[in-house]
Amino acid sequence: MNFTKKQVIITVAAALVIISAIIFLPAVFKANKEDNAAAQLSEIYNDQFVVTKSTVSTFGDEFEITVQSEDTKIVYDFDVQGESYEGEYYAENVNAKVSDLVQPLVPDALVMSNVHLQGLTEEISLEEADVQKATIRLLNLNELTDEVAQEIAQTLKKQFGEIPVQIDVFVVDQERVFDGVKFEVENYFQLSKIKSESFIDFKFHEQNFSF
Repeated sequence: MNFTKKQVIITVAAALVIISAIIFLPAVFKANKEDNAAAQLSEIYNDQFVVTKSTVSTFGDEFEITVQSEDTKIVYDFDVQGESYEGEYYAENVNAKVSDLVQPLVPDALVMSNVHLQGLTEEISLEEADVQKATIRLLNLNELTDEVAQEIAQTLKKQFGEIPVQIDVFVVDQERVFDGVKFEVENYFQLSKIKSESFIDFKFHEQNFSF
């Protein structure tokens, strides 16, 4: 069977349209879902978010999304089910305030705090936070001294009372690797969720302190 030049052109054009639809339409649908989620979260929390990653698919309304505040640069995780969004926005803001409290004691480290609050429905200050324990994780180029670890614990106990404090230090002794990991973590991960298992692509050694 012989095809005319016109038939060949039409067939090739149709094939390109189909291929484009298969490749690009799902990406467009996913991007629309991400943009819609970011817009709704921005309205809910009166913040401006950009999407950094998600598990959104072409079909289905249940997925996980990670957004970053354009203002504070804090990263938040949310579970999306249709028009429902579940996440710990206000608790993560408390964690960020705790990190700000600790940061002057370790100026060159990335501080990742978790004071294990859940279910907050409004913004609160550190003085209002009912903290029962604190976990501080540090990404650092150098080992933490016992003196600085004790100073961190004392600072938190002064703020929250005699709570247990756990300090985990991930020591990366290569500056280039440290800078790269720090950038990735700051921009793509909710810091309170970081654990040693989160770092699978580079080597580090760990220190642990309990007070």
